[in-house]
Amino acid sequence: MEQIKLELPKFAYKSLMWEDKDNITYEGRAQAFEDQNRKYFLAGFNKENTKYKQAFSTLKEHTDFADTLFDRYTIAFMYQLSGQTLPSHVDTFYMVSKKFGVDAKDCCRVNIFLEDWKSGHYFEINDTPILQWKRGDAIIIEKDEPHLSANNGMQPKYTMQITGVKNEFKRRKAS
Repeated sequence: MEQIKLELPKFAYKSLMWEDKDNITYEGRAQAFEDQNRKYFLAGFNKENTKYKQAFSTLKEHTDFADTLFDRYTIAFMYQLSGQTLPSHVDTFYMVSKKFGVDAKDCCRVNIFLEDWKSGHYFEINDTPILQWKRGDAIIIEKDEPHLSANNGMQPKYTMQITGVKNEFKRRKAS
């Protein structure tokens, strides 16, 4: 897990075509993903407390920004309503690895907070809570890094995920 600060342009995201999702309903995705969802169900999570909205974008204002991060990537936006949680999970990067013909271990995700932190908003990675973020703060998520997200606040939580080929990532901190 690495934290970075990005200068975000002002771009639209609240008016995207959002698709309703949850982390219980079987959708025929990667088996590892569906197995995680089954564990959530067995732990007591359900369709009513794991809801989120997701939108994929190819809008120029979004791809222009993503081009500053990776050469090859996908862009997704997440909208988490109050009272919802995404239980601890690991990302499989199945879609990106398939799309670009690379091994999933060679991918990473940049999770970007689109708005300043609000009370009740929560993100955790590798057992480390992330709070008090500012717009443009980002977390780099590697394959198999456990993380979770929750909105126990009164306002929606918006994030942008740009997932790409790790060795093409253009914003690593200098070592």
